[in-house]
Amino acid sequence: MMLPKLMHIRMFVAVYEEGSFTVAASREGLGQSGVSAHVRQLETQLGLRLFSRDHAIVPTPAGHAYYQQCVQLLRLHESACNAVGHRAEPAAGTLRIGMIPTMTRSVFSRALRVFEAAYPNVSVQLTEGTGSVLATAVRRGMLDFAITQRMSYEAGGASGLGISVFNRTPAFLVSSPDSGLPHCEPIRLSKIEDLHLVLPVGRRPLLEQYLIDHKVKVVQRLNWFESMLGAMDLVRSSHWTAIISGLFIADDLRRRRFTLNPLADPILWDEMLLVEPARKPLATVAQNFIELLKQATEEINAIPIRIAHGEPVRSLGPPSLSAFRHD
Repeated sequence: MMLPKLMHIRMFVAVYEEGSFTVAASREGLGQSGVSAHVRQLETQLGLRLFSRDHAIVPTPAGHAYYQQCVQLLRLHESACNAVGHRAEPAAGTLRIGMIPTMTRSVFSRALRVFEAAYPNVSVQLTEGTGSVLATAVRRGMLDFAITQRMSYEAGGASGLGISVFNRTPAFLVSSPDSGLPHCEPIRLSKIEDLHLVLPVGRRPLLEQYLIDHKVKVVQRLNWFESMLGAMDLVRSSHWTAIISGLFIADDLRRRRFTLNPLADPILWDEMLLVEPARKPLATVAQNFIELLKQATEEINAIPIRIAHGEPVRSLGPPSLSAFRHD
């Protein structure tokens, strides 16, 4: 039997991950007929069907099994090419990053300042969005990696994505400066009698489960589809409150523009995920930026974590280069 061509395998992986010949063709920059031809030739060489095409593009059992091995093969091939210098990574070009607002408001700028000093010829392109949108962009090759909130796609593993825990941060109840709540003291939501709560759509399942589990009575809910910065403006000047990630409001903890209370008994943790393509390893510049993001996150996150445990707020220091690799 002839060995399948790498191009055939790439096209099969694209169709498997996108569930569509049309979307796979767009992702790979080819015509739909070309992608179909590659997959057909692969099926002919293997002597089996990889997809059922009756009503929709559905992988067969053989297709599912073959995909798992193909992803590893593509990743190994990319690593091998990089190792021998056939496709060396120049310290120039564009690094495309996706982030949720929790990261962009406080962490991103810190990491970027250090990164720009080390890589002056690499431009960073930031896309802010929800977890599902960013994950799709990573899978389709539009982003090099993304930091998202925990969402349903991680439960069974998303096709074409490598997903790992990036960090977690405690959640805070945000209310107006004259809400009457004790600033920076842990609070049990079940003890608040008149709770009007703004719920960001992306995090609503997590928050609703917390409210149910701990018998929290909400007088009124407001679904929020836009940036939480707008919701913060509403909260600051009204009776509405919101549950916001500690990283997002870390800089506000030392000010009195809002009343901020970490959720207690128990703490509600917002988990963030690192999402990367499964079919290829991250470039060195991407790995270095992720390391800087981790350092900045640890430093900034220390403040809300200390507050959540009843400790005093301390000043922030700039991120260091202690774990930074500049190849």
